[in-house]
Amino acid sequence: MKTKAITVLVVDDNHELAENLAEILGMRGFAAVVANSAEEALPRALTDGADLLVTDFRLPGMSGAELVRRLREKREGLRAIVMSAYTDDTTVAAARDAGADFLPKPVDLGALSRMLSAA
Repeated sequence: MKTKAITVLVVDDNHELAENLAEILGMRGFAAVVANSAEEALPRALTDGADLLVTDFRLPGMSGAELVRRLREKREGLRAIVMSAYTDDTTVAAARDAGADFLPKPVDLGALSRMLSAA
């Protein structure tokens, strides 16, 4: 019997980056779903059954950290990774305070794979 692929919701307002990351994750055996805003991601995370969330920190409207907080209210234990080119203490702390791991951009695909596999 074939096991269900882990579904990763990739959220980034840079559509090309989100699609590329989803394609790479697909080649590594994950099922990837893309959203280009936190507002788009909220319902998708619930209806598409996302197992993991990979989101940019700086999004138009709601931040990636706020997205993590809101989703974890509805799906306790949801594993999340927040990515950002901004690696200042405030950004990293906001991601971690929301309950997410932090990954600097540009994304190290090996580090991302290890984080996703650990989930």
